[in-house]
Amino acid sequence: MNRGAWRQRRFPIEFRIPEAYAELPEKPPQIVETTSDDSAMADLATNLWRVSKKLTAEQNGDASRARRLASRHAQAAQESLAEAGVQVQDHDGMPFHPGLALDVIAYEPRPGTASETVVETVRPSVYRGGRCIQIGQVVVAQPEGEGAQQHGA
Repeated sequence: MNRGAWRQRRFPIEFRIPEAYAELPEKPPQIVETTSDDSAMADLATNLWRVSKKLTAEQNGDASRARRLASRHAQAAQESLAEAGVQVQDHDGMPFHPGLALDVIAYEPRPGTASETVVETVRPSVYRGGRCIQIGQVVVAQPEGEGAQQHGA
C-alpha cells in the first residue's frame, strides 16, 4: 500500500481522493435504514395526509385556484410516497372492534349509531414496506349508553 493511501485514511471516505485509496481493502459506505428514517417518513406521510384532507374539504365549496393547485401537489407527494412503499391508511367510517391495531383517543356516544364506528382519524396508520411504522389514532362513536358500561367513561 502506498503512502498516499495511508494519508487518505485520516479523512472520511466521502472526502478521500479515489486514486490514493484505490488499493485499500475497504468497501464504500452503505446506506443503512434506521428507525429514525421510518419516523421521518411517518411524520411526512401524516402531515401530507392532513394537508390533503383539509384541502379536499375546502374544494367542495368555492376554493381558489391556489388551493386546488396545492391539493394537486399534496396528492402528487402522496403518490411519490406510495411509489417509495409508504402507504397511509385513513380509518374514517370503518367499523371498530377492540382487536384493531389502533389507539383510541376518545369514545363518543352518538344517537343513531348501531355499532362502534371510527368517526375521526386524528393520525393515520402508516405502513412502509409492509411494516406498520405508525399506529393510527382515532375517535370512535358508540351507541348511546354503551360508553360508560364498556370503557369506564
